[in-house]
Amino acid sequence: MGERATLAWVLAALLGASLEPILVKLGYRAEATAWQLLALKNLVAAAVIVPLARAPKWPGLPGVLRIGRVSVLLIVTNALSLLALTRLPAVTLMTVVATTPAAVALVARARGRVRPGARFWAAIVAALVGMALTLDVLRPGALAFDGVGLALAFGAVASSTLYRSAMEDVTAAFGPKVVSTWVFLVNAAVTSALVLPWSGLPPPAALPMGLWIGLAAAVANVAFLVALHRIGATRISVYTLLQRPFVMVAAAVVLSEPLRWSQAVGVAMVLASVHVAQRAGREEKKP
Repeated sequence: MGERATLAWVLAALLGASLEPILVKLGYRAEATAWQLLALKNLVAAAVIVPLARAPKWPGLPGVLRIGRVSVLLIVTNALSLLALTRLPAVTLMTVVATTPAAVALVARARGRVRPGARFWAAIVAALVGMALTLDVLRPGALAFDGVGLALAFGAVASSTLYRSAMEDVTAAFGPKVVSTWVFLVNAAVTSALVLPWSGLPPPAALPMGLWIGLAAAVANVAFLVALHRIGATRISVYTLLQRPFVMVAAAVVLSEPLRWSQAVGVAMVLASVHVAQRAGREEKKP
């Protein structure tokens, strides 16, 4: 596969990840809880991932345990984000989460995987400014601060960074489709044992949203891991900055949410900055 095929996988990952928040919001409107959607998401994704990834290969018990240890980080990230949202506005959480690409780049640099230079970091800073504009942080009261909430949010960034960095090695060992399959099988088992017994399933009106969330998650995860395997954790993390503009466009169309001019400027800044960061990342990657 060439650069165009890689870009197609990246776009598929962004599309699936961008649809999920919209579907979750529709699920909330149908009176589902976050934990109900989390449990159903993993169950549906596990059922979908086997035929989708077409990877029945048995990686061996040591392989399953290795993948399982990393996959739990994905559940931890989701749980910390859900808990942070009980104390922080979504805008504050998304602003904190937007720092993940920088954290991934720092980890990759410490491990000797990449050597990002000044142009890369300048593009990341510009992208974060653009992200802040898309989140409308200039609006009075847009950001709210709570010590515990911020700790949970940065915990989500830390676990997400560890997940992405560890997955780079795991996908190199077993292949992205095998890894994605076992990630959701393990996560479905964990949530079935620890979440589903007390959360239960969503109400009937929210079940369609839960099913679509699981499907979107499965597609996004397979595409994300394939792209991560091809271009590395740092570059795919930079690409995920495009998720917020995708969500904004989808929200404007599906949920009729207004789009301010400052947010449109932010979208343009994110798009331009990601392009510059990707070019810098390709040029500065170690052989």
